[in-house]
Amino acid sequence: MSEELRFEVEMFLSKIKLLGWKESNPQEEIDRAEIRQTLFLFLREDMVYSLQKILSGTEFVNESFPDLSPIHREILAILKELGNYHHPHPGRDYSRISLLESWFQGLSKTWTFSLQRVVDTFQIYRWKLYSFSKDRPFTYQNPEQVIQRILSPESSGLNFTQIYDAELLLRKNFQFFLLRRIGAENRLKYLISAEILGKESDSLIQKLHEVISNQLEQLLNTRQLEHEHILKEKLDLEKEFRQAEKIQKKSLHADVPGPEEKVRIEILYKPVLPVGGDFYTVRRISGTEYGIFIADISGHGIGAALFFNTLKSSFEKNSAYWERPGKLLRKINDEVYGKLNDNFITGIYLYLNVKKKTLKYANAGHNKGIIFNHIEAQNKLRSLSPGGKVLGIFPRMEYKEREFKLKTGDRIAVFTDGIPETHNPDQQMLGDRELYRWLIAKKPTTEENLPLSIIQRIEKDLSTFRGDPRAEDDICLIIIDIL
Repeated sequence: MSEELRFEVEMFLSKIKLLGWKESNPQEEIDRAEIRQTLFLFLREDMVYSLQKILSGTEFVNESFPDLSPIHREILAILKELGNYHHPHPGRDYSRISLLESWFQGLSKTWTFSLQRVVDTFQIYRWKLYSFSKDRPFTYQNPEQVIQRILSPESSGLNFTQIYDAELLLRKNFQFFLLRRIGAENRLKYLISAEILGKESDSLIQKLHEVISNQLEQLLNTRQLEHEHILKEKLDLEKEFRQAEKIQKKSLHADVPGPEEKVRIEILYKPVLPVGGDFYTVRRISGTEYGIFIADISGHGIGAALFFNTLKSSFEKNSAYWERPGKLLRKINDEVYGKLNDNFITGIYLYLNVKKKTLKYANAGHNKGIIFNHIEAQNKLRSLSPGGKVLGIFPRMEYKEREFKLKTGDRIAVFTDGIPETHNPDQQMLGDRELYRWLIAKKPTTEENLPLSIIQRIEKDLSTFRGDPRAEDDICLIIIDIL
């Protein structure tokens, strides 16, 4: 018997077995839940690999595909959402064609891709990914939200037919992928996987029909008000901008220690616009205790700034937990979950006891801060690594709390991603390591090594690196010295 015939026979027997299994096992939730998790992990691994391949500079799809470097920030945000905080590894082999890349190759035969269309097509793939998981970000709780975002006027203008064709092609490609990955070893598991895939795909297509029908009906009712609506949007936007600027000025707060205290704190804060998406606050808990919180609301400008008050209110409301970083971030996450629209927040909170010289911290998907002793000959770095997912998109999260013992000369630096993700004119990113080198570099005089001097030097070096005095993203840096 040939290999092809044997495969067909085994697949036929597996289908018969599946029918019998359904009749004798009406309660199939546990097995199906495990298979759905497997499908989720397949797609998650594939997307992480694909996005890191893009960031590495390796050719993606084909030579005529758009240059994706302008949307590297969006790609980094998706990686953080997926729980991946690592930049592409130098020297890694990215020659493999992923499922995501193969899908784009198929679509590019009939589509002309723009950058925004790439971003919107990512959303279709992310919905497919999250459709197999109960633990979904808030913005992917149901397909209607995803479809409406893609079809919105601010989007790339994908129409009904294009979304429909994209979904069918993704379903076909993923089923073929499952056949190669699972079908050769476990026919029954493959058949159940294909059935689950088909049901989720049919659900999305059905919802697509419903959304389009509703939009056509609404369009007939709103055409005559279009001009008035545009004027109102403009007035509302101007009003929101003024309101957001006032909110941000009131939200930023710093109880900076006096010259007689055994700690020194300096802050660099530079939003791209008069309002920004970076948030910080320094609070004196007692005479020798401080709470330092730095956060980054995804995006920048008005959209991010409007959530400043939400974040600040939650921080203030939970002042009883300012000495317990892990519980504080858990409380903030519970309160902002579902309130940020398409945004999320990364953040790191530090509780500093100057008298005891101890530091406790918890990190919610934020950049690694560092601790080093700037008066010792050798700089031994300790990292303030992430211990939990970003804030606002996953419910009921726990955040690990870690503690460090400090000594005189220790310097703590925390920052937002607008600094390490700064690009030069050749689209090369500064990166965490280079920023660390800037932070630990020693200068000849004591005055040049003070926190304020370090901050001024870094601000100047960033401008030189990018070749433009204007930053690409909001930046915030806090330096804390133990005296």
